[in-house]
Amino acid sequence: MNKSVNLIDLFRECAIASFAISYDRVHIRSIKNTNKMFAAVINSKEIGNYLVERFGTFRTLRFSNGSLPNTRLPVKSLIEERGVQDFLRTAFSCDGGVSLYPASRNGKRWLIRTVFLSCAHPKLRSDYMLLLDSLGITARNVSGDNKIKIEDEINITRFREKVGFIEETMITDHSRYWRGYEKQNVLNLILASYSHPKTIFDLPQFRRDDDIVQPA
Repeated sequence: MNKSVNLIDLFRECAIASFAISYDRVHIRSIKNTNKMFAAVINSKEIGNYLVERFGTFRTLRFSNGSLPNTRLPVKSLIEERGVQDFLRTAFSCDGGVSLYPASRNGKRWLIRTVFLSCAHPKLRSDYMLLLDSLGITARNVSGDNKIKIEDEINITRFREKVGFIEETMITDHSRYWRGYEKQNVLNLILASYSHPKTIFDLPQFRRDDDIVQPA
């Protein structure tokens, strides 16, 4: 389930290629009472059983009693089979994003620059950290925000070089400044901002109301 149609289409293509099923076996539908959310559904008990037997449960939400499902990522297999980069690119494209905006205090200004992955399950966050570490990317596991954050130039550069975002994956309406922009394009802006921060400070979406000169 996602808002980016390109990711839904990619899921369909991968399902068809992986399980040799016909195009019409993967049903695409919009989700009611959501803001342009789409889902891709495969009605196949055989495929479902295979995936659960191979990888375990796919549930990540807490049970009604407060306990967490025994969800995990196939870290060892992904590293041994050289699938870490593709896996992380998909994960960050679906459940991650970028933050780039100015902050100020006592007359000083600086830029907040972050690549993040949202994940509420602590075991999965730990697994994601292992996968990033296998690529030489250092991140922070921020349990208070339920996020993994990459926040410095060296590691954001490594993220762009080794992972990045799937083309045409858009930033959602939750972003105050970058809704409607491609995630990869804003990632490129983050890295450009280290050399030319003024170009970011001067962007129109960061202009405060009291900075706008009213006509006489």
